[in-house]
Amino acid sequence: MLTAILILAFATSMAGGLTTAAEGFLERLGMNRVLSFRSGLLIAVALREALPEAWRASPLPAVAAVAGALSLGWALHHSHDEEHEGHELTHPHVHGPADAALTTTLAALFAHSLVDGLNLGAMARVGGPALLAVGAATSLHKLADGFTLTSLFPQTGRPRVRVLALLVVGSLMTPLGAVLGREGAIGLGPVLTALLLGFAGGSFLFVGASQIVPRLLVKRDAGSAAAFGIGFAAIVLLGLLGA
Repeated sequence: MLTAILILAFATSMAGGLTTAAEGFLERLGMNRVLSFRSGLLIAVALREALPEAWRASPLPAVAAVAGALSLGWALHHSHDEEHEGHELTHPHVHGPADAALTTTLAALFAHSLVDGLNLGAMARVGGPALLAVGAATSLHKLADGFTLTSLFPQTGRPRVRVLALLVVGSLMTPLGAVLGREGAIGLGPVLTALLLGFAGGSFLFVGASQIVPRLLVKRDAGSAAAFGIGFAAIVLLGLLGA
């Protein structure tokens, strides 16, 4: 059963990521709405999954990791001499601090996916309906993860082949974590789990907020607000379905 779940998780992550690669897809939707939708996904994942799990694992390391991620995001965001529309991650010529911000977000996505896999691998030792429920919920979430990953790149000038390669790597993180977790090759322990998930959650919060807050408070863009709400609600719904 675990093998089928891992294949599904990989396939759904790839499917979510490939939607942004469809010719003209982002242009038809509008980049502002896509970024706002992504902000909803990121903030919902942080608040509903990454941060609560980090806190349950070990509160103090979780708080330290969140503070570190937010501080790093703030430093990278404000180290540019110019303010760029839609945050540095969407600037056509990413370089310097913006490149570091992009790398940080990717690392957070990969860490979150790896921990998802480790949890899934641990559940495989139990098996039965519990594994099926967790596997189905994880696979559904991979749609959002794949979309979020590739939506970081449309205006960065990165070659499409490189973006697809990163999508493949990101899609493999959950299956890799599941295999390692099932075999007992990796036992993160509560402190390291809290640090990884706290860093991921803090990064998701900063990236999501830095993109949506200007659109809501400064531009008062109703379309972006709706897209944000849809993204947030999608994660909430997935969580309820997987409960």
